[in-house]
Amino acid sequence: MNGRILHISGMLIPAVYVLLYLLGGALRSGYSHISHSVSELLAPGAPNKPLLMTIQTIYACLHVVFGIAVLGFVQGSGHNQLLGRLGAWLIIGLGIVTIGTVIFPQDAEGTTETIAGQVHKVLVFGGLIPLSILSTLLTGLWLRRTGLFPGFGLYSFITVGAIAVMGAVGGAMVETRYAGLVERIAALITQQWLFVLGLVLLVY
Repeated sequence: MNGRILHISGMLIPAVYVLLYLLGGALRSGYSHISHSVSELLAPGAPNKPLLMTIQTIYACLHVVFGIAVLGFVQGSGHNQLLGRLGAWLIIGLGIVTIGTVIFPQDAEGTTETIAGQVHKVLVFGGLIPLSILSTLLTGLWLRRTGLFPGFGLYSFITVGAIAVMGAVGGAMVETRYAGLVERIAALITQQWLFVLGLVLLVY
């Protein structure tokens, strides 16, 4: 039962993410959810940074906990296949990389680029986006092969396509006035999948 309760962590991921940027935006004068990235709320010198770093760390830890819960489900399902285990480990990886973005924050707007800021970009574009796609894809493939949760495999593949499209759009619009909006949409596409997976596992 305790293991099943851990699946709620996946359902909390989007709620904590929305709390992070809504609270951060409300506490920061002039902040725009359309043009400003979520990472700007954690940039050096940003107001209320300790509070928002705490929320971001909780957000990251929820990924790790949920990934462990998914891994436990895979191992106890009777279909302990490599694809399922890899999918779970990649969800854990999302949490670890997110912690990395806290340690290496985005550079403040209008400041000279730093090594930490460069690492942040690598973690986002070379870590979070690929891990989001692969964790969803591999878990979906595993569920499709096992026959567990009919229809969830197709739903996962549709989500993968949406993540890939929004990731490409986000990369193209990173310097535009709509960068913040695209970032939020892309993140919530992944997070709604985690929410649904957590719900499905909880009631299974």
